[in-house]
Amino acid sequence: MRNNDFLSELGLNALVTRLKRASDAMLHDGKRMYKELGMNIEPNWFAIFKLVGKYGPISVTEIADRIGMSHPSIISITNKMMKAGYLSESKSDDDSRKRILSLTPKAEAMMPEFEKVWNAGMVAYKKMLHDTDIMHMLDVLEDRIAEKGFRERALEQLEKFKSVEIVDYDQKYDKDFADLNYEWIAHFFTIEDHDREQLDHPYQHIIEPGGHIFFARIGDEMVGTVALIRMNDDEFELAKMVVSPKFRGYKVGDKLLEASIEYSKLLGLKRVILETNTKQFQAIKMYQKWGFYDIPLDPNSHFTRANVRMQIDLNIGAAASI
Repeated sequence: MRNNDFLSELGLNALVTRLKRASDAMLHDGKRMYKELGMNIEPNWFAIFKLVGKYGPISVTEIADRIGMSHPSIISITNKMMKAGYLSESKSDDDSRKRILSLTPKAEAMMPEFEKVWNAGMVAYKKMLHDTDIMHMLDVLEDRIAEKGFRERALEQLEKFKSVEIVDYDQKYDKDFADLNYEWIAHFFTIEDHDREQLDHPYQHIIEPGGHIFFARIGDEMVGTVALIRMNDDEFELAKMVVSPKFRGYKVGDKLLEASIEYSKLLGLKRVILETNTKQFQAIKMYQKWGFYDIPLDPNSHFTRANVRMQIDLNIGAAASI
C-alpha cells in the first residue's frame, strides 16, 4: 500500500489526514463488528460509557473537559446514546441549565457484554501494535500540542521560511561549507579524496578556477550550501549541495538551486550538470522539478558513489518549470 500511497509520499505534511484516515478505518471496522454482533452501539461511545459508569452522574460540560472534546461533539454523541436508551438526563440542583447524565438500567444490564467486546478489542490492539509504543507517542504529541499548538508553531516556521537568505561565497564561510558537507557525506556515504580536496580548500579547487559557492543563511546560522564548479566555457557542475537536517522542509534546497541556475544564466552558460546517488531520491525529485533530466554516467567521475547524472539546459527557460 505504501508504494502507491500519496499521503505517505507527502510525509509529515499529511500527518493530520493520515491520523484521520486511520481513525476512520478503525471506527468503520468497529461499527461493522457491533452490527455483526447485534449490538446497538457505536465505537465512539466507549469513553463516555466508561466515564459515566465510573464518575456519574456527571454533567455534559465535565464529560467534555475530562475527554478533551468540544462541547458540541459531546452533546451529539450523548444525544445518540440517550436515543438508544443508554443514558438518562436530569437537571442540576445548582443550575437548571446544566444537564446531568447517568447510565440507564438498560446500559447497566448490557455493560458485561460490552466489556467482553472491549476487552477483546484491547487484546486485538495490543497484537496489532505489539512492536510500537503508540500510546507514548500519542502522549508526546498531545503534551507538545498543549505546550504550543500547531498554529503557533507553523506561523513561527513561516517567518523562518521568509528569512532564508542566499549569500555569496566568502572565505570566512569555509568552515561552514566543510562542516555541512562532511556531516552529510559521512551520514550517507564514504568521504572520498576528492571530497577532502574541495571541502578543505574550496577557494583553490572551486572559486579560483572560475566556480562559485552559495550559502543559505537563517539569522546568523548557515543552514545550507551549494557549489558551482567550472567545467568549461559552457558548463557548470552543481556539487556539494546540502541542507542542515534541522532545516529540511524550509525550501532551502529550492532557493539554493534557483540561485545557482540564475547565476549560471547570468554568466551565459549553456548547461548545468550534476552527479548524485539514487539514495537521494528527494533531491532527485527536486532536480527534476526544476528541469534536470538524466544523462549517461561519466566513466571518469571522481566519485564512486555517483550512480545518477543529470543535466539542465539553460537556453530553454528551465526556471519556468518550477
